[in-house]
Amino acid sequence: MLSYTKTPDSNVAEIVVDGKISDEEMNAAIASMKADLDKGDKIKLLEDIRSFQGMEPAAFFKDPRFGISMMKGVSHVALVTDAPWLKMMAETFAFVSPYKIKVFERERLSEARSWLAAAA
Repeated sequence: MLSYTKTPDSNVAEIVVDGKISDEEMNAAIASMKADLDKGDKIKLLEDIRSFQGMEPAAFFKDPRFGISMMKGVSHVALVTDAPWLKMMAETFAFVSPYKIKVFERERLSEARSWLAAAA
């Protein structure tokens, strides 16, 4: 399951991953996020990775291409996960990323939201 939500009056968006990501879910998330990015304002992104059990092949090939194209429209990313390999990837990518990345344990979800809300 993959979902993307953003309230119209906020510049914070949330992506939730819980299980396997379908191509249909990836298409919907990309379309919604692209619509928000096309408005021109930078967004802050909370990625709540509850569990990750892979993705359908079609979704897999869309993810990296969209991720690279959306980099200019994001200012901050809070990654919320307990998966050690995702933490390591995010912390490594933070050194070359054009946006600020901070990793939080799942139990610190509210702290991640506060960090994004306060980020300038």
